[in-house]
Amino acid sequence: MLVVDDVAFGYDERTQVLDAISFTVAPGEIVAIVGRNGAGKSTLLRLLNGILQPRRGRIVVDGCTTSSTPVHVLARHIGTVFQAPEEQMFHANVRDEIAFGVKQLGITGQALAERVDETLERIGLPSAGAIHPLDLGAADRRFVALGSVLAMRPPILLLDEPQRGLDRGALDRLESIVAEQARSGGSALVVCHDMDFVARCATRVVAVAAGRVAGDRPTLDFFSDPALARGAGVEVPDTIALSYALDLPPALTPEAFVTSWMRATG
Repeated sequence: MLVVDDVAFGYDERTQVLDAISFTVAPGEIVAIVGRNGAGKSTLLRLLNGILQPRRGRIVVDGCTTSSTPVHVLARHIGTVFQAPEEQMFHANVRDEIAFGVKQLGITGQALAERVDETLERIGLPSAGAIHPLDLGAADRRFVALGSVLAMRPPILLLDEPQRGLDRGALDRLESIVAEQARSGGSALVVCHDMDFVARCATRVVAVAAGRVAGDRPTLDFFSDPALARGAGVEVPDTIALSYALDLPPALTPEAFVTSWMRATG
C-alpha cells in the first residue's frame, strides 16, 4: 500500500533532514512514526502526501509515485490531518467542510448527502452540521478535520499528533476510527509523542533519529527493547514500565496488564 525506498530530503543543498529512509506499509497496518522533536517526522509526512519531493529515492502511494502524481490526485489515496486542524478548514459550516473533498470526487446530490451524514456519525458529531467549525471546541475541530479526510475514503491516513488535546472520551472515539480504518483494509501512519496512545493503537513502530530509521518493529517488540526506545528519544508506555517494575511480561494496554497481573498472582 505504501513504499518508501531510500528517500533523502533537505530544504537546501547544505542541509540533509532525512537520509536513506526505507520502509513499507501493508493494508491493515497502523504504523506509528516516533522520535525526538526535529528528527524529521513531520517532514516525512509531507513527503508521503506529495507536498514535498525527495531529493533521492522514491515514494509509491497506493500505486502512485509521488514525484509524478499531482497532490490533488494523491489526496484521493492518502488523506492528511495536520497538527493544527484550523489550518485546513475554510468553510462556514461543518457540513460544507466535510462535503468539499467528496465533491471533488464527482459525488453530488443524495449520494453526497448520505456520505456527509455517514461521516458526521462516524466522527461523533451528527448534530453539528450547521455549526461553524471554529465555533466548536478544540477536540471537535480536530474531528471535523479528520472527517473531511475520512469522507473521501482514502486507503491511507496520515495523522500528525491526532491525540493532542483530546480527553479520554475523545481518545476512545479516535482510537475506534483508526482501528476501523485498519479493519476495512486501509492503513494509517500516525506521528505521535504520546507513547501510551501508540501502545494502544499502533501495530508497528518506525523510529526516526537524526534523519534515519533507527528502528522498525512490531509495537510490543519495539517497547520491549528499552535501549531502542531510548535511542529514538521516546519513553516506554506506562503499562510497559509498570510491567517491568513488577517483573511481569511487557503489556501494551491496561487490559493486557491486568490479565498478566491476574495470571501472576493466581
